[in-house]
Amino acid sequence: MNSSGSISYFLRKYPVVRVFLSVVIIFLILLSVFLVNKKTKAVPQIISIVPPVGSPGDIVSIFGENFGTERDMNYVEIAGSKLTASSYVSWTNSCIKVELPANVQNGLVFVGVKDMRSNPALFANEVDIPVPVPPVQQVTKPVISFLSEDKVNVGDVLVISGNNFGDSKNQSKVLFTVDYNKNISSAEFKTAKLYSENMIGANEDDFDYLSWSNTEIKVIVPDGACTGAVVVDTGKEKSEPKELTVNSAAGYKTFDNKKIYLIEYSADIDDVVTNDVSTITLRCPIPLTMVSQPNVEITEGSPQPIIQNYQNNLIHQISKNRNNTPKTVFTQTFVLPVYEVRTKINADKIGNYTNTNKNLLAKSTQPDELVPSDNESIILLSNQIVGKEKNVLRKAKLLYNYLCENFEITDTNTKNEANPLEMIDKKKGDAYDFAVIYTALLRAAGIPALTDAGVLVGADMMTQPHWWCEFYIPKVGWIPCDPALGCGMEYKKWADSGVENERDFYFGNMDSHHITFSRGWSQLKPFAAENKIVQQPRSFALQSIWEEANESTAKYSSYWGNPIVKGVY
Repeated sequence: MNSSGSISYFLRKYPVVRVFLSVVIIFLILLSVFLVNKKTKAVPQIISIVPPVGSPGDIVSIFGENFGTERDMNYVEIAGSKLTASSYVSWTNSCIKVELPANVQNGLVFVGVKDMRSNPALFANEVDIPVPVPPVQQVTKPVISFLSEDKVNVGDVLVISGNNFGDSKNQSKVLFTVDYNKNISSAEFKTAKLYSENMIGANEDDFDYLSWSNTEIKVIVPDGACTGAVVVDTGKEKSEPKELTVNSAAGYKTFDNKKIYLIEYSADIDDVVTNDVSTITLRCPIPLTMVSQPNVEITEGSPQPIIQNYQNNLIHQISKNRNNTPKTVFTQTFVLPVYEVRTKINADKIGNYTNTNKNLLAKSTQPDELVPSDNESIILLSNQIVGKEKNVLRKAKLLYNYLCENFEITDTNTKNEANPLEMIDKKKGDAYDFAVIYTALLRAAGIPALTDAGVLVGADMMTQPHWWCEFYIPKVGWIPCDPALGCGMEYKKWADSGVENERDFYFGNMDSHHITFSRGWSQLKPFAAENKIVQQPRSFALQSIWEEANESTAKYSSYWGNPIVKGVY
């Protein structure tokens, strides 16, 4: 009997063997179908986007796998909008190249293949984000030929004429002298080197830059500028300083008692529950760079943020494809100097807002989500307090004194959902309530004002979220004010502060123990319209978005720690 006959006889004699072989054959067939199906339906995966920041017309490469060998009906989606056919440059299984359309927005990027979507990746429009721009090779350094005025006030428009400024501003800036630690006022001899060593750039947040070309710059003389020099800094080279006199008849500021802080805070994401691939994006506030707080340095971000500075935030993003993964901790560390600010103002010399920057006025005089300056009770109270007074400084002082004399500051912070307007009826509130209501009263009186947020550092190195104010005086600049401390709020005072009367000091002056994270309300847009948004009310920064999660994120938990001081120098 041949072998085939033996096998046939064996199978007929033992039915169990026949059944077993049938099961094995069926299993092998199903396994083959599964493997083939898995191969043909491989999920697209984005590994990286190069560059992650771009502008309309740029070519962007999306690297990954399982994109398919041709585009066919496949697509790329950016910020909720699918790119049109004309945007695609090339399409391979591992790399897609697209030309960014004119209307490209910040947001999440997906690759769609048949009925599947890739994991998301983040893209940002260069127009909306300060990113390092490769310096343009220059034959010669920038040269200032002449200034439109040789004597100006803070807030005046200065026209700088010359050459080699660059066709657009990019990361260039105009530097003005600031008298830090009274180095200039106490010097026996004023030199160009002395002036140039005490400088800060005009402030983009105050809309100080009006226009920029290779031969002419229009800039507003910024808050804190004093007599000294002007320098154009292209990021590669600086011009020679040009002398400029800043009139101090209306008032001036001094900056002294500097402290250098090493601060850190963290945010935790845990207990993620996802229906598919969960993507959670965190916006971690950065301390502001400003005249009293120059040269903020980000020393560490762990893990590495996907964008270093977007709308004054570090941008972190995580993706989870299964539930109950380990907790993710994001840590930020900064080093920054903070100066004590003192102002001297001649109320009779300040004038009105006729020549004040219109953009600055629009930002700081209108009601917004934070400041209810159009509320009837605010308008009525402001008018009642100010009466017929017309002088800007005196109106601000009347409003400040009224708060100090008629309202009580509470020892503990109010609950997050509490409305600051409740303070008017209750006659008491916390530092947040005092700052928001004072800002609202100032705006209702026609005075540009901002609510600032950050942390207050006690002499015991402990920090607490805190809120205070600024109001704008023509020819002088932004005047700091802390109505909560002026009303006697308790905290561990520093021995070196030299503050004898808190109420008098905190109208127009500010110690070096306030670390600023935001000036005014920051209204941010989500990276995708369908994302779920999380705010942190009454926190150390005033912004509309702290966290956002995609639709696939069912739920998660988060915890934000307050900034802590790791060292003071």
